[in-house]
This record gives sequence, structure tokens and C-alpha cells, in this order.
Amino acid sequence: MGSGRLRWRPFTAFASSSPPSSASSSPSSSFTVDQPAEFLCPISGRLMADPVIVPPGQTFERACIQACAALAFYPPVVAAEVLPSSPPLVLIPNVALRSAILNWCDRLMLPHPSPLPLDTAGHIVRRLMPPPPPRQEQRPPPPANSVRTRNRYSYGGDEFLQEPNQTTGRGSLEEEIMAVLAAEGASPSELKAAMASLRQATRENREMRIQLCTPRLLAALRPMLLSGDAGVQVNAAASMVNLSLEAENKARIVRSGAVSPLVDVLRSGHPEARDHAAGAMYSLAVEDENRAAIGVLGAIPPLLELFATASTQTAVGHRARREAGMALYHVSLAGMNRSKIARTPGAVRTLLATAESAPARSEAEAEAEAGAGAEAEAAALRKLAVMILANLAGCPEGRAALMDGGSVAAIVRLMRGGLAAPGSAEEEYCISALYGMSRGSLRFRGLARAAGVEAALMPVAEGGGGVGRDMARRTLRAMRGEDDDAGMLAAAGILGREWDDDGGSVVSEGLVSLRRPPHHRSNYAGPSGSNTTQF
Repeated sequence: MGSGRLRWRPFTAFASSSPPSSASSSPSSSFTVDQPAEFLCPISGRLMADPVIVPPGQTFERACIQACAALAFYPPVVAAEVLPSSPPLVLIPNVALRSAILNWCDRLMLPHPSPLPLDTAGHIVRRLMPPPPPRQEQRPPPPANSVRTRNRYSYGGDEFLQEPNQTTGRGSLEEEIMAVLAAEGASPSELKAAMASLRQATRENREMRIQLCTPRLLAALRPMLLSGDAGVQVNAAASMVNLSLEAENKARIVRSGAVSPLVDVLRSGHPEARDHAAGAMYSLAVEDENRAAIGVLGAIPPLLELFATASTQTAVGHRARREAGMALYHVSLAGMNRSKIARTPGAVRTLLATAESAPARSEAEAEAEAGAGAEAEAAALRKLAVMILANLAGCPEGRAALMDGGSVAAIVRLMRGGLAAPGSAEEEYCISALYGMSRGSLRFRGLARAAGVEAALMPVAEGGGGVGRDMARRTLRAMRGEDDDAGMLAAAGILGREWDDDGGSVVSEGLVSLRRPPHHRSNYAGPSGSNTTQF
């Protein structure tokens, strides 16, 4: 527990104090010999009898590293790998080094070293630990509202004081949470209470969200996300959403290694935890720096599954689907992720099914306010699906997958069937997807003629100005074989950017935000700000 702050003194500082030793662990006193440094334990400074490798890759005498574990006091190279919630260190026998030590002893006719007794190793480690500060008599009690300035820990029967990382209210809360997470044998109810405290503290207070997003707390949250206890997992996932609301936390969370456990939650976590994990993914994907990492770490397939299958019978189910879709949209803005989505089995089919979906309602329900809300939710999901389809049209693999999946005909149905109403943002996304598929593709011409693309695009091409009209005209020219490379570059210039296969979106930036119903909104500011619901 205290390995991160107590100063480690190397074994040479202890060598002169002549600790207890066994006669067989050192060479014969009839002559002296220089012992190879690699044969000596970095803790005891003695010839190793039972060398073992610890996770960082360094070798120690088994008894010495066991004593360090018992006293929770490690050399810095090991302490950097040991987290409060880490499982016991795995000790791997260093067979090659032990053979080398024994051969060296035989060659010089020296006795083989004997394993160090555990109590002797414990004595050595205690001697390496810094002495406790002098106790102060009759210390007045701290004021009721003051924050502790030091934490007391026990090592091998001796007590030492450690400075906390902050002397603020946040520092106090962080220490209290870490004390529970680091405690051996903490019960699920205790872990759940600690996670609930973190969730509550980060729910409303922006400063707390920023201050509590520390490397050690993020590291401690990772195993909580994988907890088998539903309460622990749900509160941990909700806390991660809250922490991710702040722009300065987003890259920090991804760098902490939190994406992989969030992906595991998306795949097989508790249903409520999955919903929160989708919100966290959306929030993190808003940051451009995070998008490639989220795709590489496997978030795309479970996000697609949640976008396709989450229940829409409740507000939470709608929110989970919407946030999974928003996460996919932002992830698809990274060029390398478009190919990943295109290669994901069933991805295009899922997106098209959502784009063409309409809420199943009776006539009476259609007239009710709840029915209007269901229609708004369905429209939001359709819009998300078409946004992602438009982005997929920005890479060769995406264009091929779209045409293989019947996207040309499906988009025409959306435009002519009223789900992508004339002049709407959905219509512009549909046109941009068709425009992307038309780029240099002879195959598109045949599919477009069969699906009736010309009839769908002519009203737009002959209508008012705007990006949609220009893309519609360019797509019609490509269908007829009248376009050329110069014309395609001109179209890219019309769109306000050079739209290519490496990144960006074919549609104008003014259309990328989705508005939530007022009763669902909380800290939502579109693609560049706080962006998801607090939990």
C-alpha cells in the first residue's frame, strides 16, 4: 500500500550494518573473491540461492521479494507495477541464473548458497525502510472539518506516516476510496459503497471530476469495471462516464488503459453497466486523439451490437442505443476505423435496418404524446445510422461494403419513402453517401440505374442551392459517365474541404450534432464539448 511514496534505499546502505546471516551463504573466509553483480540479490546483496523473476523482469531472492510483499514495501522497479488491487506477484524461477550461480560456485570450489530464511529476509527489508518520525505527545485533535494531513500505515509491526497526494477535500475523498480498494478482503458491499461515493462526487461537481481523474484512481477503477458484482460494476461504469465529461479528462482516461475494460463491459457486462459503458465510449470518442485507439481496442463490434439490439422500450434503452450510435459516428471520423467498420460482419446490414426502421405503433398511440416521443427517438436513430453510412462511403472498403449490402437501393427508399424528408439533414446524409459511392465506381452506375437514383436526386439537383444540390448534381454526372477527376476535386472544394479517404466527413460540420429531447439532456454540447448524460 505504501510502496509508492516511501523512499527505497538500496541494499548497499544496509551492508555495513552486518545483518544476521548464515555461514553457508558467503564464500569461505580463507580467501576472498569478487562475486558477479548479476548473481547478487538487489535487496540483500547476497549470492542468490533461489532466484525468481518478478513481472518487471528483474530477479530477486525469493525470500526477499516475499518479505517485501508481506510488508507492502517494494523496490521502485516493482512498486511501479503493483497496484492496490493487483493480484499477488507471480514469481517465476530463474532456472538459467540459478544454474549459472551453482556452476560458478563449483568452478571456484565454493559452497552453494543456501535459501535465505524468511524472517532474516524480513529483517533486511525492515532495515531498508525509512525510520518513523518521532511521536509528538499531547497532539491536539484536528478541527472537525479539517482534512487529514497524513495517513498512518503499519509495516511489520512498526507504524509509519505517509503524506497524501493532496491536502484538499478531493485528496481526502480519494484517500478514503483508495483505502477501501486497497484493503485485502474488502467485501462487495464495501467496494460498491466506495464506487457509489465516487459516482455521487463526480455527478454534479465539475471541479471534482477534474481533480479526481488521477492516474492511480483510474488504475483502481479498471478492475472495478470487471467486477462480478453488478452494483460495483454499474457504479464504476457510471463514475467513468462522469469523469469523461470534462474535455481535459478524455485523453487521460484512454491513456490510463480504461478502454479495454469498457469494451469487456460492452460485450458481457451487466445490462445497466453496458448502457453506461456506451455513454463513456461516446464521451471519449468526441476527442479526436482517442478515436483510433478506441477502434484498435475492439470497441466497434460491441457498439454495433448495442446500437442494433438495445431495448427501446425505456428512456434508458433509447439513450443506450443513441450513445452507442454517437460513439460509432465519432469513431468513424477516423479514416482507419471506417475500414474496421466495413469489415465487421453485419455492420452495413445493421446500419441499414436502423436507417429504415420506423416505430411500430397503433393509430391511437400515434396520436398520443408518447407516440410522438417514440417517433422522435426513431428519427434520431435513423439519422445516426445514415450519418455513419455517409462516413463509410469515404473509404474504398466502405464503398464496396455499402454496395454489397444493398445500400444504394435502401437509400433511395429512404429518400422516396419520406423517412429522409426533402430539405432535411437526413436527406443530405443520404445524398453524401450516394456521392461517396459514385466516386470512380463503374459498379455504382449499374446499381444506381436499377435503384432509381436519378429520379430520387433530380428534385434536389434542380432545386435551391447548398451542399446537397451540388453533391446531387455531381452524383448524377458520375452515373452518366460525364464526371472527371477535375470535376471531383471541384466538388470537394464546394464542400469546404478536400474530402478524401484519410479522414473527415463528406457532410458539412453544421449537421453533425443531434439534439436530444429536453428531458434527456444533461451537459450535452455536441461534438466539441461536454457531451453525454451524467449518471
